[in-house]
Amino acid sequence: MDPLCPESVSEPAFYKLSDGGAAACLASDFSRVNAAEQQLELFSGSAAVRVEGESLFNQLVLLTSEEEEEACERAEDDSDVCGEPVEPDGEVNMMSVTMLGLRLLFFKSVVFNVLMTLRLWISQ
Repeated sequence: MDPLCPESVSEPAFYKLSDGGAAACLASDFSRVNAAEQQLELFSGSAAVRVEGESLFNQLVLLTSEEEEEACERAEDDSDVCGEPVEPDGEVNMMSVTMLGLRLLFFKSVVFNVLMTLRLWISQ
């Protein structure tokens, strides 16, 4: 598959990353090389990169002004990365409780065996 001409088009998801005084805007998982630049012009100074073995591009730009930070925040709010919320499932919850019970039973049996072994060693 040619990464420059993919069959399915994937639009970028935007994230604002910040740590202390530094801030960056990340556009991730898009299929066209210039998709981030077309949606936000602040990406025009950086290049999109594709990790070897992956089919989607990522692009990062450092934010130097308040206007750029606001533009990145607006793009982050506009990109629908969450999709549908996950509904809780009763069967999954029951399976989790069952696994917890089995782990506790296993732990109790290990503790019991260790205590009985120590008791046997002490009595000899």
